[in-house]
Amino acid sequence: MSLAADLRAGVRERFAGCCGYCGVSEADVGNDLEIDHYRPRAHGGGDDLDNLVYTCSACNRFKSAYWPGDDAPDDLRLLNPNRDDLSAHIDETVSGRLVGLTPRGWLHIRWLHLNRPLLVALRQRRQRAQLIAEGLSQAQDSAAFLQQRVAVLERELADLRAIVQRLAGLSDPQ
Repeated sequence: MSLAADLRAGVRERFAGCCGYCGVSEADVGNDLEIDHYRPRAHGGGDDLDNLVYTCSACNRFKSAYWPGDDAPDDLRLLNPNRDDLSAHIDETVSGRLVGLTPRGWLHIRWLHLNRPLLVALRQRRQRAQLIAEGLSQAQDSAAFLQQRVAVLERELADLRAIVQRLAGLSDPQ
């Protein structure tokens, strides 16, 4: 039985069209993503919005029906993108690789294979794009500042020309 279209649309919107586990977007994969049950149905998970994750097929396949059990320690649980602050558990390096900040973060990275070569390459491209965007923004700020400075200098130059003309007019022997 498939999820109702409006529920699917709600999950998609909640994740802004991106995989809740690895972050790839529909545009990155060229297709709609899938719906995953964070707590699998086989382990009592339901179709409530907080249990549904928009996910790429690779992450969905790696996650599979993983559920460590209700009595398992937190370190054995994958991060729930609906509830957990991923940045408290995972960090991205300048090389595009993810590193765990907590045991749960490391489990999440390893279980979902979040350092797959294509994901690392995607993160590197995103980092380069971010650096380019920041550089462009700084260049635009500098250009605006320089345009304002040129306008001020042009006004000062016009004032100085007027003074020179006035002074030159005073020294004319008529």
